[in-house]
Amino acid sequence: MAIYETEVLIIGGGIAGAAIARGLSKYKADVTLVEKGMDFGQGITKSSSTIVNQGSNVIKFRPEYHNSRLVWAGRPLMEPLCRELQVPYQKIGSLTLFKNQAGMRHPKKMLQKFEEWSGKYMPQAEPLQLIDRETLHSWEPNINKEFIGAVYDPNIAVIDPVRLTIALAENARQNGILTMLETEVLDIWHQADRFAVETNKGTINCRYIINAAGEYVVKIAQKVNADDFALYPVKSYMAVLDQKVGNLVNHMVTMEEHGTINPTVYGNLFFGTSPGSQRLGKIHDHATDKKIADAAFEHARQLVPAISERDIINSWVGFIMYRNFEVGWHECSVGVSRWLPRFINASIGFPGICAAPAAAREMIGLLAREGLKLEQNPDFQPFRKAPPVFNELSDDEKRELMAKDQRYGHIVCRCETVTEGEIVAAIKNGARSLDGVKFRCRPGMGRCHGGFCGPKIIKILARELGISEEEVTKKGGQSRYLLHKSKELLEVE
Repeated sequence: MAIYETEVLIIGGGIAGAAIARGLSKYKADVTLVEKGMDFGQGITKSSSTIVNQGSNVIKFRPEYHNSRLVWAGRPLMEPLCRELQVPYQKIGSLTLFKNQAGMRHPKKMLQKFEEWSGKYMPQAEPLQLIDRETLHSWEPNINKEFIGAVYDPNIAVIDPVRLTIALAENARQNGILTMLETEVLDIWHQADRFAVETNKGTINCRYIINAAGEYVVKIAQKVNADDFALYPVKSYMAVLDQKVGNLVNHMVTMEEHGTINPTVYGNLFFGTSPGSQRLGKIHDHATDKKIADAAFEHARQLVPAISERDIINSWVGFIMYRNFEVGWHECSVGVSRWLPRFINASIGFPGICAAPAAAREMIGLLAREGLKLEQNPDFQPFRKAPPVFNELSDDEKRELMAKDQRYGHIVCRCETVTEGEIVAAIKNGARSLDGVKFRCRPGMGRCHGGFCGPKIIKILARELGISEEEVTKKGGQSRYLLHKSKELLEVE
């Protein structure tokens, strides 16, 4: 099999690995990013709630936690990063609700701690505000009438984590980083000052390893006895609502006992389990179950009674990777292994999306201290031009685009108004599966989940990739959509 040489190997193409790769592309360094899946951002990143800029709730985030410091440092980096990479970013603010005077203890503590710590740890954060019942219900007329007030945090924003991850990987590749998809790490050997990493595509020799493998971070570290940490996978449930009820709330609304409801950049609403209904999970078990789904739905209705089960168009579970309980729920493992030089674990934990830009910046310093020579890349290009989103264009812009390419006049996905031109552009930019197309330009994200547009997208993928329709998969591997041609199994040889 093939043998590859690189100086720095990043294992894992989620938000952390992609952000680190893009950060390293600012320097003249020989870097390779490998991802076992067919696309970037399809593990824990895909299961995110989309919320960023957390950290103003300083009850949960404390300066003694490494994770908290990454979140606070990452907050001012996120909006400029999204602007450079042309991915959606929207400030929505959050409302931490309370029902009675006793319930004000937590909000008052939030305000007190924010006042105490904001200047030191969050100098650019806008101040929190205590708002009364009248203001609350004028802002959010659909929330439960029992709530008498809230703490308003204007800093909270939402993004598309998968689209950001794909953009980070694209920009890293644009700046000279080698990316290898469908490349699974099978084993690792440590040999003096080198690592030999066996993959399904050959051996990769390197001097430094950054282990950003998400759910598999412990498994990768164990291959060279660099697992000087323990992680606890906590199972969390999320659901997304139809866009037709997207105006039920305007801000992220949350309460410790009842979880969270938040808008997205695309007009849907997400809701998720409260901390009390999250539970320790079995790693890699992504199955939803009725108990956790019912708990999450009932908690959501405590926040917004008008939410209906009929409006749920998709649901899933993901894992929040917490560190040892004794060092705090919000701790992380970002640093060089105590037992093995030049092997760096990068498991951020919750909320990893917000912390990723700061973790990438911190990784530069870690590598430099471990001996990597870093010289600025004078050709670094921070900007990445995103393909046009047809549904967001003016009528004149749509006509101009269709004049250049008539495929932009052919609507394939009616739920999200996605054109054939956008799907072809997504394939040219790296999509090789239905999910690859879906997470780049959203066909199949509506209520029908590809029931109408799916077969058309399969035809387009097969045509553009030069493969048969039976070879098209949902997300790579054995996830084929079409197993046989019609009546093929009835044919007699």
